[in-house]
Amino acid sequence: MKSLFFGLCLLAGMAHADDVLFKNIQSKLIDAPVIHGQFTQARQLVGVKKPLTSTGSFLVDKQRGVIWKAEKPFPSTLRVTRGEILQKNGDQVMMKLSGDKEPTVKTVSGLLFSLFSGDVGALGRLFNADGSVTGKNWKLSLTPKDAALGKLISGIQLQGSGTVEHIQLNAASGDVTQIDMHDVTTAPALTPTESAYFE
Repeated sequence: MKSLFFGLCLLAGMAHADDVLFKNIQSKLIDAPVIHGQFTQARQLVGVKKPLTSTGSFLVDKQRGVIWKAEKPFPSTLRVTRGEILQKNGDQVMMKLSGDKEPTVKTVSGLLFSLFSGDVGALGRLFNADGSVTGKNWKLSLTPKDAALGKLISGIQLQGSGTVEHIQLNAASGDVTQIDMHDVTTAPALTPTESAYFE
């Protein structure tokens, strides 16, 4: 009984520590409804020597979702909302996954939405955390709480200051994706053209 009580106290202490860390990092992030920027992505696949690289732009509306537009090496658009993942090549829909039909889609879309929008508090529901805050800069290392999510992702590392600037996503398969975000700007609302991306 003593060991069970001690274990529960230890878990409660860890949860509290994570909560403080998340709140500390969240306080460093710019609180803007809309975030724009550019990205460079490098994906290292197991068994492939040269990483797959792409560049483009991203748009985050913290209420509606994320638009991820790759421009090179070929154009494609990924739209992530809390309940759906949609990928298009021009006007052609390449993939459409709905959280209503696949519960795991809602988990993955929620994860991507939280990552790119900088909602670190939401990440605490899915991951255990370790990290540090030094002045305006912060680092965060995440490991999955859920075994099912652990079969997809072994860990995530985030770095940033006023916004998320670097993401490293380690897949359980051994593949590693690194994303650097730069030239970030904010806005109070979407333009009409940007709103159309979510329709």
